[in-house]
Parts: sequence; structure tokens; C-alpha cells
Amino acid sequence: MTEESNIGTDPIDPAFVQAWEQGTGKPPSVAIRSLHNIINRYLAVTRPYEAEELSGANIDIICYLVRNSDHDVFPQDVERRFGITRSTSCRVLGLMERKGLIVRKPVPKDARLKKIILTDKARSINDALHSNAVDMERLLLQGLSENDIRGFMRVLDVMQTNLVRTGMLGDESRYSSLALREKTNEPQTASRNESQEDETRKEE
Repeated sequence: MTEESNIGTDPIDPAFVQAWEQGTGKPPSVAIRSLHNIINRYLAVTRPYEAEELSGANIDIICYLVRNSDHDVFPQDVERRFGITRSTSCRVLGLMERKGLIVRKPVPKDARLKKIILTDKARSINDALHSNAVDMERLLLQGLSENDIRGFMRVLDVMQTNLVRTGMLGDESRYSSLALREKTNEPQTASRNESQEDETRKEE
């Protein structure tokens, strides 16, 4: 970390540092990674039987297509979204088509373009995965009040912002706010606090 990036940062309580060095406590970054790994393992062992034959890439693409079902999606969109080559997308999408998850149909304006359409089977799988994820979130948040959850999300947002503001991670608009917004009827404007796609859309 450069000297400049330390400007304006608050010192860490020595007691925390001592605990981390002695192994009696985990630094926040390690604790977050540990929880992330536990969540992934839990979702893997509770994966609905409908999705057992699918790879992680298949599931990611299905979720992406569901989120973008309000407009046509083409292989080029999948390639850009997931940073894969044309040959890889052809192979993955071909396998998904053989599994009955998608169909690719030419568009009237250009027969060379084939939009990707989810099948009913894929939508059913997405519903099952979504239901399982919602159940996991409920279990994860047991024993926490709404204020606890809002406070935790605010802390995560501050941590993320601290790293993003170093300027070392590229376009800040890619990182959506983690803090919970109050319900409002006013239209939201795009900003770093509202990226076009959140982490699930990213890593989604």
C-alpha cells in the first residue's frame, strides 16, 4: 500500500492487531472470506436435485438470462459478461442446449444473430435455486434484528468503499453499495451506490 493511500485513514486498535497476530481472532477480511466459503459449501450441499447435473457456469448463465429476460440476449453478451472467448461460449451454450436448458433462435433482422432463450426446465431450476438461497438467507440471519442487519451491511459498505476509493480497482461504478436503502417511491439515479449489476450479477 502506498503512503498516499494511508492518508486520512484511522489507526487500528492495537488490541485487534495483537489478537490477529496471536491467532486469537481473525482479521475482518479473513472472517468475511471464511463466511463466504461456508455459505458456498452450504449452498452446494443443499443444492436442489433439479440442479445437480449443472455446472457452476450453467447456473451462472441461467441466473444472468433470468435477470435480463426483459430484452434479447446473444452469445456476445454472455462472452462480455463472463469474460470468455467465442469458442468457450459456443461450447458451453451448446452443452446447455443439449441439456434442454436453452434454445438459440435467429432474429428476423439478421439470421446470423441467434438470441438465447431459456426453456421452462431452466426457469424451474432457477426457481428452485432462488428458493434455496432465500431459505439460506433466513437461516443466516436468525437471531439478528433489523437494526443488526442494517448496521452490518453499512459496515460492509464502508469496508468496500475504503478499498474502492484507493482507485486501484478500476471503474468505481462497477461496485454497488452494500448498505440497505430505505424504501422510496422516488426513482433512483445511477451512481457508484447503484451499479448496473451487483456482485451476484458480477460474479454473478
